[in-house]
Amino acid sequence: MLSRLRRILAVASFGLVVAFVGGAPQNSVDAATVTRYEEVKDWPKLPPGVQLGEVAGVAVDASGHVMIFHRPGRGFDLKASTLLTEPTVLEIDPDSGKVISSWGANMFLVPHGITVDGQNNVFLTDVSLQQVFKFTHDGKLIFALGEPRVGAWDATHFNEPTDIAIRPDGSFYVSDGYVNSRVALFDRNGKWLQEWGKKGSGEGEFSNPHGLAFVPGSTDVLVADRENSRLQLFDRVGKFKRQWVGVKDAQTTGRVFSVATDADGFLYLGIRRADYDTQHTGVLKLDRNWNILAAIGFGKPGDPVFDAVHDIAVGPDGSIYVAETRTKRVVKLRPVTP
Repeated sequence: MLSRLRRILAVASFGLVVAFVGGAPQNSVDAATVTRYEEVKDWPKLPPGVQLGEVAGVAVDASGHVMIFHRPGRGFDLKASTLLTEPTVLEIDPDSGKVISSWGANMFLVPHGITVDGQNNVFLTDVSLQQVFKFTHDGKLIFALGEPRVGAWDATHFNEPTDIAIRPDGSFYVSDGYVNSRVALFDRNGKWLQEWGKKGSGEGEFSNPHGLAFVPGSTDVLVADRENSRLQLFDRVGKFKRQWVGVKDAQTTGRVFSVATDADGFLYLGIRRADYDTQHTGVLKLDRNWNILAAIGFGKPGDPVFDAVHDIAVGPDGSIYVAETRTKRVVKLRPVTP
């Protein structure tokens, strides 16, 4: 009974309800009790001569290392024709913030999404190359899907693909994307199996499906439907189940850029109502019933100031990693236990 007890607290600065629910511990942190996070300063610690470009993607690998996919020396330039000459993938130690390894030079035009599977393979999307890639953890290409620099909507093409989510059996979903409005499912070898979605704002429709995640303990798929300012939930074959749009005009409501989950079933959303709108940009933590547990940023005094949240990932210790594009950084948020 105690693990189910909810204590309701009013959070005046946001005018929203925060619910505390019971749950199993996540390593040394009980994720259900964590409603406050603090920024880890001076993280990551990059070596001299290495600077982050726009950070489009962040993920956590099987060892708990943080994988960053960035655009050194380039913005969201879809007309770019020359490959980025500096490494675009950085592997970072989560504790020290030091670079463990880097690769991806002379491979990409406009990096976007990154996801790591259970075997530590790295999946990437490039919105200008119009491709989805699978690499070994040290950067050896396993396969590439899509025709380079050709955008289209069919089983062998993408049009500015955004993110990837990989099932334990190796099959994976691609959110596609800025131009197309679908989620496509592929087998472990990259063969197209099925898809759903079209441009629109109805159930199962999208306006830039921008991020993907799974609901732990189920086969359901979460889609960050960015320009529709919502999160949609589907079963594994694309049947619509429910959506989250937040509270109308609340400070924490806006475009949903990204979604991540942890092992305990909590959801993390990257919200950016408008570029550089610091009062309406930040990270939300939702409980299993999609109630807001924590809100980080959004102009709250003492919180990190976010300008351009683009992607988020959650480490095994409950730390949240926030990738920002225009401000060219990754923010590490450490859970503060009660």
